Parts: sequence; C-alpha cells; structure tokens
Amino acid sequence: MVAAGAVARDERGEQLLLDLMRAEPAFQKAAIHVAYYACELRKLGEDAHDEGLVHFALSRMRVDSDGFVSIARLRDRLPNLSFSGALVPALLWLERAGIVSLTIDDARPERVQLRLRVPL
Repeated sequence: MVAAGAVARDERGEQLLLDLMRAEPAFQKAAIHVAYYACELRKLGEDAHDEGLVHFALSRMRVDSDGFVSIARLRDRLPNLSFSGALVPALLWLERAGIVSLTIDDARPERVQLRLRVPL
C-alpha cells in the first residue's frame, strides 16, 4: 500500500532521488527545470513527451568528429523507448522541425546517423 502523497516503489526512481540528493547544486537546480519540462510534456500527450525526450537526450549527447550521433547510441541512451513506435516518429518530427537530418551511410546501409542541424 502507498501512503497518500507518496509514489509507488520504483527502484530506478528511488535511485534517481538518491542521486539528486548527492548531486552538485548546479545539477540539483537543473533537475528542477527538467522535472517541470517533463511534467508539461506529459500534459501534451505521449507523442509530445517522446519528442521532447528524444530532443532532450540529443541535447545532452556529443556528436562525433563528423557531427553525427548514431541511432545506435541514441537507442542505448533511451532503451525503454520503442524504436518503431516512439523513437522513429519522434526523429521524423524533429527532422520536419529542422532540428536533425537523418542520414544513411551508403557504404554501410545498416548505419543510420543524425546530423544535428541546429545547436540543441
């Protein structure tokens, strides 16, 4: 049973809360803004949340020497996000918005990368 105002036990969530307590003050302050952003995205629906999550994850990733982020690296960062049901639609939305370009490597057709069009 969960007490009023409490959150059901979730090991990942519990670890997140503990990590926040140990984080440097700058990250604690940033976490407040990220939490509000995530809550507002959820109010807009699952698609908006997925798009915002992918956008945020990309904003925290470094591009390689050619300016790319591989889809594989992004999937590693977002393992709970369905590839075809959420990740691909979010990437296509970001591409339409002019934020990323999806690029296929002709030499290695299994490799799809993202070129960030604008700084995130």
